[in-house]
Amino acid sequence: MKFEKVLVTGTGGQLGSYTAAELKGLCEVHGFDAKGARGDFPHRVGDITDPVAMARACKGMDAVIHIAARPNIWSGTGDDIVRVNTMGVWTVLTAAEAAGVRRVVLCSSDSVVGFTVMSAGLKPPEYLPIDAAHPLRPTDPYAISKLLGEEVGRAFVTRGKLEVIALRPVFVLYPEMEGEVKARAANPAAYRGVTVGGPNPAGGGPAWHYVDPRDVARAFRLALEVEAPRFASYFISGPNTLAPEPTLERLRRVLGVDVPVQRPEVYARNPFAPLYDLQAARDDLGYEAEFDRRLLLYPAKAADAQ
Repeated sequence: MKFEKVLVTGTGGQLGSYTAAELKGLCEVHGFDAKGARGDFPHRVGDITDPVAMARACKGMDAVIHIAARPNIWSGTGDDIVRVNTMGVWTVLTAAEAAGVRRVVLCSSDSVVGFTVMSAGLKPPEYLPIDAAHPLRPTDPYAISKLLGEEVGRAFVTRGKLEVIALRPVFVLYPEMEGEVKARAANPAAYRGVTVGGPNPAGGGPAWHYVDPRDVARAFRLALEVEAPRFASYFISGPNTLAPEPTLERLRRVLGVDVPVQRPEVYARNPFAPLYDLQAARDDLGYEAEFDRRLLLYPAKAADAQ
């Protein structure tokens, strides 16, 4: 690990705690969250929009992984989500820059594309797979806040003192959400929300994207290890989707039209490949998903395909 001291915000939550565990033994991890830490490492309790608290947390750090946020559309009012997430990025980057931190890795989301929340006015993709050049058309507060956060990160890189990388994880499939994704897969037509006690409904947008939290945590580590990064936003996904039918067939049924495919070999090689282009994350960061959670829903079919 090239950075000796790394601050991880959000260590009182799930993804932050997975990321801190991934970094354990590789660097000196420090945590920050509005709640107590899930792990054994130095941890400050505070608000990511508090400049004084963030200045103290960033002091002496070499890098920051900023995960703390309102994590989804169910986590507050629209006003609260946009305020906390956008001002949180601004406050963290301002404090990091002032403290001489070299690199910040931001947790963004695939929702910036505008194709994840069914009730938010989905716009069909212009082409597949969706890459970094694809238009971004978020409409819900969470997605808007994440796009604003990326733009704040880009601005700080332009200022010339920080290295910033943004990761765009898809729906993170935590163990406590497994029951919900199973319930959705068992009866998609009838699934209308929390059915078996999950903290929120099964997500992943129309294609049922997912990524294992261990893969996301590893992506954050890889973003710290890359040499001489450029500002970029990388999609982070599992190796496939959880939808019952192949990706192109699924999208055709949901949208009623065929979306142009710029790289047909992606879906020829893996019919259940995500809508998102993972090549940039593979080439620049060395990211490759290790955990195939389709096996959770379709073990027999997965075995037949091998």
